Amino acid sequence: MKVTWRALAAMLSSILGTFGWCYVGGYRVLKGPVSRIAVAYLEGTLTAGKLAAAVIQGFVLLSLAGGVWCIGYMLNMYFKDHDR
Repeated sequence: MKVTWRALAAMLSSILGTFGWCYVGGYRVLKGPVSRIAVAYLEGTLTAGKLAAAVIQGFVLLSLAGGVWCIGYMLNMYFKDHDR
């Protein structure tokens, strides 16, 4: 099997899309809204407004993470389809 630059680009874009999803969807959500909610709860300052803002921010970050993964997947398919 001959490895071409397109196959390497397809693999790299798939890996970067997955790691991008993990960073934005996992790390940023846990570091941002989830940690702020946990700290507010422990301090006793948790309000419905803070909870609603955290849910909205988490939804936006997870949607962005899905978009990052989709771009990586589309690039992967682009390079795979043009390999032939």
